[in-house]
Amino acid sequence: MAPECHALLKSVCALKGITVSEYVYTLVTERFHELVYSDNQVQQILLNGSYPVGSKAYVLQEQIRNDQRLDA
Repeated sequence: MAPECHALLKSVCALKGITVSEYVYTLVTERFHELVYSDNQVQQILLNGSYPVGSKAYVLQEQIRNDQRLDA
């Protein structure tokens, strides 16, 4: 990332009261959720995985499974 863009990002995050890490995590999470619902291969990777009960991946996996039951 260009230094001026990084500086701008840090300033915006400071203004919003979040860290750059929190901001990036939010973006990655949102994009991943989009992919899970729009890309069958990504969805299958998630559905075929084994995740600790209560983890974010587990919760998302259960949401997908519930959505599939509702669509059936």
